[in-house]
Amino acid sequence: MHAVREHDVAAVLAEHRERLQARAAISQVTIVADDLPKSIAFYRDACDAAYHEEMSSFQFGTYPDDDFFLLTMANPESHPWHGGPAKFGLGVEDIDAAHARALAAGAVEIEAPVGRPGKPRSSTVRDPGGNHIDRYQG
Repeated sequence: MHAVREHDVAAVLAEHRERLQARAAISQVTIVADDLPKSIAFYRDACDAAYHEEMSSFQFGTYPDDDFFLLTMANPESHPWHGGPAKFGLGVEDIDAAHARALAAGAVEIEAPVGRPGKPRSSTVRDPGGNHIDRYQG
């Protein structure tokens, strides 16, 4: 009977692991944009990303790879958000170039690119909608 219990526990754990992996396969952040066209233009220019109108999202990476990520744009009428601006981070290859591109696209600098012990070089900007974006050099 002890062997049956071990088998049951192993099966339950394996099933739970599969559910967690499937849930982790899609990463998404939704931000509310008061001026949707302006926000779409900002992220297109600042991140060099293509906007998919059918999903209301920018897609980074390729599904189901680990780098897959959706940045979804929502307007306040369809997605009421009373929590204030969002804060999220994105990985970039060249922090200095990414930071300069964000500023050129209309971001406000919160923190210039900086290195800190124990973490990658990073910077923070505020997009036209007030959302804070941390950029990390990967």
